[in-house]
Amino acid sequence: MRLALRIELRLVEMALACLCMLTAGVATAQEPVEPDRPDVTNGTHIVDIGLLQVEIGGLYTHAGSRQHAFGSPVTARAGLTDWLEARVGTDGVLTQSDGLSHVIGMGNVQLGCKLRLWADPGGAPVLSLLPTINLPAASAAKNLGSGSADYTVALLTGRDLGRHGHVDVNYGIGAIGSGESEPHFIQHLVSISTSAAVSDNWNPYVEAFWFSRQDPAGPAVAAVDAGAIYELGVRYAVDGGVQIGVSRTAPALAAFGGMSIVVGDILGAHGVHARQRKAQGRPKATRNK
Repeated sequence: MRLALRIELRLVEMALACLCMLTAGVATAQEPVEPDRPDVTNGTHIVDIGLLQVEIGGLYTHAGSRQHAFGSPVTARAGLTDWLEARVGTDGVLTQSDGLSHVIGMGNVQLGCKLRLWADPGGAPVLSLLPTINLPAASAAKNLGSGSADYTVALLTGRDLGRHGHVDVNYGIGAIGSGESEPHFIQHLVSISTSAAVSDNWNPYVEAFWFSRQDPAGPAVAAVDAGAIYELGVRYAVDGGVQIGVSRTAPALAAFGGMSIVVGDILGAHGVHARQRKAQGRPKATRNK
């Protein structure tokens, strides 16, 4: 028992040491982490060159008196150039329960990138593009996925509102796998998120989003959510919030929370230098996810 405990403590020490080594390269970064979570809307911001940013979270959905689900999404984002960010994500571990049955399994995997199309001189992108492929890793037999791939692309834009406010707007279109006789159906997404930098750390937001449909014969789905992001320095941010369904087919209530962290500089010192140049060239901006 004591030997096993010592081994576990040693493993924890090694993991902490590795994390310190990874984050040491970004200790002098000047700008705070800017996550794409927790809301549906994605901002135009691209992770700085060379930096690896990991965003993890949990989502609890209450659809009815005995219907609930849980997911644990994880996304890793890496800045490759001034205009390109690569990203890979997963829905994580999924659970679903309807009062009669309970299933658990791994979710789908997402591969994508964010491209800066247009930016103000020396400033954040004004227009970005986010194409994504959703790979059917989740079990269709357990009703955790459709068993078919999804192909989506979203146009992202945003702008500051005064000194402390910011708004982001997304329009997306995708071919969504249904796993039925009709392999894919077209889905549209419109979302808008407004936030305010009420302090150096707190960034509350309110969002509304609309999906044209979630299955081939289904109606539109609409919901609103509200939450806040709290920045713990330049490398860490935590978030949380709640979502309320507006349309009949949307989940009645959902709660979510998570953390974003810049875990390391994967391209040498380029990422740190890029962030320092940006910080020196312009004042600190309102959160632009």
